[in-house]
Amino acid sequence: MTGKLTATDIQKCEALLRQRRTALRTAVLERTRSGAGAESNTAGTGVHDLKDEAFAHLLANLANTELAHAREALAAIQGALQRIADGRYGDCGDCDNPIGRERLLVQPGAERCLACQERVERAQAPPPEFSA
Repeated sequence: MTGKLTATDIQKCEALLRQRRTALRTAVLERTRSGAGAESNTAGTGVHDLKDEAFAHLLANLANTELAHAREALAAIQGALQRIADGRYGDCGDCDNPIGRERLLVQPGAERCLACQERVERAQAPPPEFSA
């Protein structure tokens, strides 16, 4: 069933967004605290094994990537909550067409309709590899 978002749908999406925001904020805070502690724990050991050092750098890079993704998700959630507050929730940020009720109920932070999102993802995709 496709159609326009109802007030109940918007309330449901807002509750999901707020719940996800709280979970992400908690995860970011915990990750930030544990990441700082992990670096200080390995720094004072006096052991300078290159493999261990490379592994520690890999873990730090992974943690930084996870934090960056979480922060991007938080920004998307905040944008969706702002669109709800402004009365613009459910309209595609690119073409102004409705995003689609089902899409928003599954992905409440979506800011584009499916057609526009697919276009953006195709443009960002790496070129296909050629087989010889």
